[in-house]
Amino acid sequence: MRKALTLIELILSMVIIGIVFTVIPRLVMSMNQSTQVTIKEEAMYNAMAQMGMILNLPWDNNNTQNPQILSVNAGNAAYDCNLTTGYRIGGFVGGRNCIAPPGISYNAGPIQKEDAESNDIDDFHDTNITADKNCSATLKKGLYTIGTTVIYVDDPASVGTAALSTVAKAPGQYSNTKYILVRVGYGSDSQHKGCITALQYHSFNIGNIQINSRNWN
Repeated sequence: MRKALTLIELILSMVIIGIVFTVIPRLVMSMNQSTQVTIKEEAMYNAMAQMGMILNLPWDNNNTQNPQILSVNAGNAAYDCNLTTGYRIGGFVGGRNCIAPPGISYNAGPIQKEDAESNDIDDFHDTNITADKNCSATLKKGLYTIGTTVIYVDDPASVGTAALSTVAKAPGQYSNTKYILVRVGYGSDSQHKGCITALQYHSFNIGNIQINSRNWN
C-alpha cells in the first residue's frame, strides 16, 4: 500500500484544485448577474404596465362623473374656456365643450385618492420611493419596488416651443397639466441598490372627446 502521491498525481490534484477555485467564483458571479437582469426585466415590465393603466384612466376624479374640460385655478390663461363660444384654444365645434351646465361646477381637484378603487390618475399617487438618485425604498419589502408620483405643473406655452415642466406647483394650485413619474428601485430585501428605471409622462386637461354625429339616410 502506497503512503504518498506520485508527482503526476500531485500535479493533477493541483490543476483540479486550481480549476475549481477559478471556475466556481465565475459561476457564482454569472448567476448573480443573471438574477439582477431578471429583476430588472420584471421591474421594467411592471412599471410599463402600471404607466399604461394610469394613462387609460380619467384625468381627474371629476372626469369620472362628467366628460367636461375642468376649470383650474392656476393654469395658463390661454387655455381658459371662452364663455362666448363654449370652447377654448384647440377646441372644435361639436367637441370638447368647456362650459358646464347651469348650477354645476366642474373643477379640477387636489392630488389624492378619493376612492377605494383606482379610477383616475390621482389614485396612483404614492410616494413610497424617495426622489433621490438612489430610489430609496427602505420601507418596502421585496426585490424591487415601484413608486408613482402625480403632481400639477405649469402649463406649456400655447404658442411657439412648448417646454414641459417637472416642478410641482404650490399646494392648492391646480393647472391643466399633470406630471406623472413612475420610478422603480431595488427593494430592501435585494442585494442591490439604486434606481432601475424611471418613466415620465405629461397628461393634459382636455376632457373626453365629444363629437356631434348625424345618421345618414
